[in-house]
Order: sequence, then structure tokens, then C-alpha cells
Amino acid sequence: MRIDSHVLYSQAHPPEHLQAILARNRFDGAILVGQFPDLPADLPHIAGLVVPISRLAEYLAHPKLRGVCCSLADGIPAGLDELARRGIPLDLELEPGHLPLVQRIAEQAPTLRIAIGHLARPRFDSAPAAEWVRGTETAARLPNVFCKVSGLLTGRRTAWTAAPLRPFVEHLLSVFGPSRLMFGSEWPACLPAATWKETLAAFTQVIGARSIEVREQLLGGTAVGFYGLGG
Repeated sequence: MRIDSHVLYSQAHPPEHLQAILARNRFDGAILVGQFPDLPADLPHIAGLVVPISRLAEYLAHPKLRGVCCSLADGIPAGLDELARRGIPLDLELEPGHLPLVQRIAEQAPTLRIAIGHLARPRFDSAPAAEWVRGTETAARLPNVFCKVSGLLTGRRTAWTAAPLRPFVEHLLSVFGPSRLMFGSEWPACLPAATWKETLAAFTQVIGARSIEVREQLLGGTAVGFYGLGG
């Protein structure tokens, strides 16, 4: 199963627009993250919802609830033990300086599945910074921490190439391994810098030549396990 682990909602590009894009690229579904005004009830290509942690109570009965999200700019959220007890994963929005908080969360709730969003938003215009390298290495030592290789092209102002992105993803592959990394497009936030298909092209170019098993793990297998989509 191929799953885009991170798509968003916007009024101009609602999730309904994504269905044909996923089908053309042989993806089975996507994880919708954030807030969802006027979300249609039946969107078969939306495999799961990840809602703000503050709105968990509203969605507990929703059949597609697959996780909650929060920003570490607001500090460590409350209720981690309850999330772990319910088996609800946590998506984190953060920057490199917040990576030490990931370790604290993972140690506080060792059975809670945690996803670092967008590689922790490093700057791709230079070599990986020591702070980011150390932070991701430390996070990867904790078996309940995963990472989304998403947002690679979001906000770019120039034509993209794979070369400046590759050292970041190669580092993550070396410390997390493919079983704890997952592709995400961050569509439609990637627009207009890049289309959904370009985000996939950037990802596949950056990971380079890999076995079919590794590619399929990165393109869906990890997301299926992390979000409990296996049935």
C-alpha cells in the first residue's frame, strides 16, 4: 500500500482535488493533517485524519482518526500517557532547536509512536547543521520515534535539484532506517513552488537507487504501520 503521510487542507485546494492526483501516481491514500472545515464525510482516498491535540475529544469517535498533532513551539503537550494508552500516535511540528524536546517526550511516553514532521524543518541551502545532525541522531536512538521526509520543496523560490536535499535524507536513512521513515508531500503547502508529482520526484531522486522493498517501505509501509492502517 502506498500512502502519502502528510497532506493538508486549504479552501483553494481541498482534499477532493487530491484523489485524481493520487490515482494517477498509483497511491492508495493519504493522511490528512490539521483542521478540516466542511470536510466531506466520504473521501475514500483519505486513509486517516490527524487532528490538533486540543480537538481530540471531538474526533475520538471518528472512524478515520489516526493521530493527533501539535507544535513544539508551544512546549511539550499534556496528556501523553492518555495518547499512549489509547494507541494514538503524535505528529510533531518543530524546528531543529526543538529536537531535544522529542527525546523528553519519547522517554516520558516510551510506548507512544511519535513522528517528527518535515525532517524538523532544517535549512536546505547549506550543509546539514551540527544541531540538526545531533538532534536527529539522538531522536533516532529512541525506537518509538519516526520521521516524515516531507516538505522537501515547500516554500522554495528557485528551481529545485536533488543535490542539496540528498545529504539530509541520506543522514536520516542512516540513523532511522527505512522502517521509521515515510514520504509526505505536504500538498497543497508545496504549491506553487512544486506540484504533488514534483514532491514525489524529489523524494525518489534523493533516496537514489534502492531495492523495491525499501522504496515501498518508504512510500507507504512505514505510514501503514505508524498509523495503524493495516485493517
